[in-house]
Amino acid sequence: MGRIGLFAAVCAVALAGAASFAAVANSWQGTWTYYNAEGAAIGKWTAGCGAADGRWGDTTGSNKRFTQGCASES
Repeated sequence: MGRIGLFAAVCAVALAGAASFAAVANSWQGTWTYYNAEGAAIGKWTAGCGAADGRWGDTTGSNKRFTQGCASES
């Protein structure tokens, strides 16, 4: 019974941590870059960067990479 209680406590802490992480992740600033199967960029989604916010291209796929922070494009 002790192991089951410990396992339940560990699971509860993990779930609370995951929920807290998700809340913090929603406030990040940065850009998701979306790629096709060949590795070419096919879309971007920028959030939290004011005037730079927006989407272009295909932003529906799961092949993506997040870059944190707001960078000016030159």
